[in-house]
Amino acid sequence: RSRVATWPVATILPFLAQPERHMFLKPEVTNAAAEALGFHLNYRSDPNWLTYKCLLTMSTIYKERLATLKPVDFIDVQSFFWVVGGGYG
Repeated sequence: RSRVATWPVATILPFLAQPERHMFLKPEVTNAAAEALGFHLNYRSDPNWLTYKCLLTMSTIYKERLATLKPVDFIDVQSFFWVVGGGYG
């Protein structure tokens, strides 16, 4: 049986509907990005509020740190995490 309650399933639609407010969590890439950036994500594999809240905090911090690159919303931040987390290759 496959799991339905996964981070990608729980976060993709809110992220696509309101990327200025919600973030997408792809576990391997996001955890790798958090580790590379020195951010404690409080990651647990089952979707939960603490992990998501930490993801939103990390995303907001990096949107501000990337301000000179003019990120529009969390889609731009997700792209940054994807590169930092090694998801590009």
